[in-house]
Amino acid sequence: MIDDGVGIQAESLTKIFSHGFTTRKEGHGFGLHGAALTSRQIGGSLRAHSEGVGQGATFTPELPLKLAEGVS
Repeated sequence: MIDDGVGIQAESLTKIFSHGFTTRKEGHGFGLHGAALTSRQIGGSLRAHSEGVGQGATFTPELPLKLAEGVS
């Protein structure tokens, strides 16, 4: 997912998946943490990238693919 929102400060990129971390006054810091945990539990990952404040952000999920039997 790519957005053109407010972006993410470099120092926050290392924290945004931590439980309880939020930059929003009304935020609770559970959403990205939960998404990252779920991704890891199924063998994947969730990455974030932003060029900085005012530059938007890109979130990239990497999830394993297992084809059903008989599917090629």
